[in-house]
Amino acid sequence: MSVVSEPRLPSTPRIPDQAQAQDGAELQGGRPFGVKPEVLYGLKESSRLRAVKDWIKQHSLPYRTAIFLKSIPHGIKGLIKGKRGAWDHLKATMSFVTRADRIAGRPINITIEPTNLCNLECPVCETGAGILARKQGHMTLDQFKVIVDRIAEHTNTLQFYFMGEPFINKQAYEMIRYAKDCGIPFITTCTNGDIVNPEKLIECGIDEVNFQIGGMSQPTHETYRINSNLDRVLRNMRETLRLRNERHARMWVVGGYILMKHNEHEVPLFEQTMREMGANHWWVIDPCVRTIDQGKQMLPTDKAHWFYDPGAFERGILRPRILMDNECPWIYHNMAVQVNGDVVPCCRDNQGTEIMGNLLAQSLDEIWNGEKYVQLRKRIHEDQGKVKICRLCSSYGASPLN
Repeated sequence: MSVVSEPRLPSTPRIPDQAQAQDGAELQGGRPFGVKPEVLYGLKESSRLRAVKDWIKQHSLPYRTAIFLKSIPHGIKGLIKGKRGAWDHLKATMSFVTRADRIAGRPINITIEPTNLCNLECPVCETGAGILARKQGHMTLDQFKVIVDRIAEHTNTLQFYFMGEPFINKQAYEMIRYAKDCGIPFITTCTNGDIVNPEKLIECGIDEVNFQIGGMSQPTHETYRINSNLDRVLRNMRETLRLRNERHARMWVVGGYILMKHNEHEVPLFEQTMREMGANHWWVIDPCVRTIDQGKQMLPTDKAHWFYDPGAFERGILRPRILMDNECPWIYHNMAVQVNGDVVPCCRDNQGTEIMGNLLAQSLDEIWNGEKYVQLRKRIHEDQGKVKICRLCSSYGASPLN
């Protein structure tokens, strides 16, 4: 397999090292196609290196040391380059290393949910399965502006999606344009690709768009992406790439393949199609499930693409392969804002069980170091296993600077 060449663009933003769940998928554990041959599907990280990484993640002091050694130089480099959020990144990293319950820096990576409605019925996704307990609806443009005005000064990366298809909201493109005009350096989104408007996507100024698909034939694709049309998704992706190249837009277009048992055989065709299209990157996305029954039906045969402990799974227990030692750097740099303005710690709280405040009614500072956030951090530091939203987490590292 050949390595994908860089696109002919004036400049391109960097793909973030972390991403959030989208329709039951996890980008954070995916393998990036088109970057290095050794990370292509079917080729695995050495067992010794993986064992070392796993051991570090499961021991608090080595893990905090590793985060410090990686994040501090990254933050200093960002500060030198004048990147927005770099000083907050450094201060938040030091707060993490010292296990502070109150954080010196503000969050630099913000998720905003423009809608929690979707045109698909993906069975693992709470929205698709119809079991999302929150009131469904769209964020208005005015509400979005209030939120962005309160977070933009410190925000380096905006993740424009959560529990829904973002472009169902008819004001989505205006929202992205407003956030870019407020100076947010990097805005990314995930889409199922069915209803996206390539022309508006280019015009809104977004930095990265991830098209996530479930197979390379219609029967395979719609096994998970229920109600989706694969030809339409690929047509929209091709048109986005054509317009991006024609107008020299500074946008990365990324393909994501939600790997499951029923679609493993089509991975080579996915890789070939992405290369022929000229996508910047493509990923095989390790799937997440919510129950043992879903796991038996959907998890791939190659357990290297599992987040879950295979031994526990055989005993009927669904738990992560890595159990963190009361640590979470993600909540020191990031927050998620749901469609009604409620702030939750991360994408794992899709039902809104840990509400920290509301950005339509409160300032960022009131929420970020408010009593609810302080108490949540204490609970994570003391006994993370009792925090429900952490129980199936695949463990995210510190947020990068873009």
